[in-house]
Amino acid sequence: YYLSRRDLKVTGFKHREWRTIVIWKKESESKLVVCYNDTDALDEEIPRDPHIIAASARTFWEYERLPEVGGIPQTRVKVVGRTDVGGSVPNFVMNGLAKNFGKALINMRKKFDNSLKIDAGRRAVIVQKIKLKEESGGGE
Repeated sequence: YYLSRRDLKVTGFKHREWRTIVIWKKESESKLVVCYNDTDALDEEIPRDPHIIAASARTFWEYERLPEVGGIPQTRVKVVGRTDVGGSVPNFVMNGLAKNFGKALINMRKKFDNSLKIDAGRRAVIVQKIKLKEESGGGE
């Protein structure tokens, strides 16, 4: 279970609260699906605060192992999400929240990015081929 409270940082707006359950399933040796979905299972243990607005969300993450490139593991990630922050919320607030979600995905990609290592390995192979060609007299 996951309990999250957020301040939308808009004067006069109440905090929002998401209560989610995380369910995962290994679909194959190379694919894993994770679903975050609303739950009321925490309501008895942690009663809802009447001053906080209940929000709703469902997010699916699919991780798929891809073939290694230059000895570096590769993973494809697909994300589909839906969020309802509850109440009447202006577009500029929703646009800001969407932008922040996008930033989080971009930051995750940057953290795991190995493009420079992959490119270095590919360049090394090309350089080796050029050297072999030159050594065999075919470079002229």
